[in-house]
Amino acid sequence: MGSDGSLRLDRLKDLVDQCEKLANQHGERFNIFSLLGVDRDETSTHSNFLAELLKPSGRHGEENRFLRIFLEQILNLPAALTGKVRVTRELSTEDKRRIDIVVETPELLLGIEVKIDAKDQENQLRDYHRELTSRANGRKEVALVYLTLHGKEASNYTLGDGDLASESVHCLSFSRDIPRWLAICGEQTQHKPELSYALKQYQRLLANLTGTGASMESLLANELLSNPDELITALKAEKALPLAKSKIMLLFWEDLAKGLDKAFGKAPVVYDHKSLKALTNKYFSDRTRGRTGGIRLPLCWLGNCTVSLYVHINKVIHYGLRVETGGGKVVVRPDLRDRLRDILGQGNAKADKSPSWLVCYYHDPESKLPAPSLNFAAFDESVQTLTDGAARKDVVDDMIKHALKLEKAVMGTFEGSVSPVPMKPE
Repeated sequence: MGSDGSLRLDRLKDLVDQCEKLANQHGERFNIFSLLGVDRDETSTHSNFLAELLKPSGRHGEENRFLRIFLEQILNLPAALTGKVRVTRELSTEDKRRIDIVVETPELLLGIEVKIDAKDQENQLRDYHRELTSRANGRKEVALVYLTLHGKEASNYTLGDGDLASESVHCLSFSRDIPRWLAICGEQTQHKPELSYALKQYQRLLANLTGTGASMESLLANELLSNPDELITALKAEKALPLAKSKIMLLFWEDLAKGLDKAFGKAPVVYDHKSLKALTNKYFSDRTRGRTGGIRLPLCWLGNCTVSLYVHINKVIHYGLRVETGGGKVVVRPDLRDRLRDILGQGNAKADKSPSWLVCYYHDPESKLPAPSLNFAAFDESVQTLTDGAARKDVVDDMIKHALKLEKAVMGTFEGSVSPVPMKPE
């Protein structure tokens, strides 16, 4: 690259650094929810946090103050809270659904459906409203809240194609309504610094999720608008970015394939794509198809089946053991899965819940490494470190060592009634 191109990239980098520092001048990046990786968890994070605030007996110690503010100032509903108030999580309905949060007061039965990433379900809001109406039995007012990131309207699909009028649903947002409620609650609890800080942390989480905060990205966008030269540089870099990402992924796959070949004496096979290069190019150039695939390595014969090591990419790299027929088709074997898990326990990958995996991992739970989840879709810091050859080698070596332990576990678990036969190099 010429000196002029390098200078432009340097200026752009300086601009990014400035915006990053400005966005974190008060420690905004240090968010406990994000650090723990639970920022998008609808159930354990958002529903639980909101329910705790709404609960008069909650650990906030403010009795019904927060609930009253929510009902009166956010929903414009009556707040007769002189009698018993009950807040329930995951209330079961007759249709075997679960309403995220239900608030019952002497005069009101309120249901809240929380949506972060989950899609609408067929007739979901209609069924929730029917359940609440049945329980109210004409003695209480019924209200249903549909809480989404940006307050989108409920679809006909979830309203039951007209069975429930859209006017019967209060559409609230995490970007506007919940922050307004939290701000009011925070103003009235300055005498409790720990509680006030917890509310601010949650507000920052919502700002990050909805893009309403003074994030580095929003600040940078404003700066680029006022700096045409840097904007042009950024646009040129944007065109090259998919290729740069695919090259980093390809280095990871190639190092892993070579390492497995050396450790097991047999080269792994690429599946769902013609080659590793085709896999990586397709992954970053096509948003609708081709975002899955990986490599597989047969480990041992098991009767008329094969136990193979799979390293798979969807959003996040995950790997583990699967059972295949002689033709290479993955089959479900709950008997083998149960026996192996008696020794290994559960995997730590989301795909571990799928019966098609005997066990599945993001990383070795006994590793001394920081246990990164390689999220190529988000291209987060754990993936960005793969540009460093030493760091990439550590990740790959750790994965291969774990794969060898998994092979040993297979051989030890099934020896006897079903004798495994190691696969010999061809």
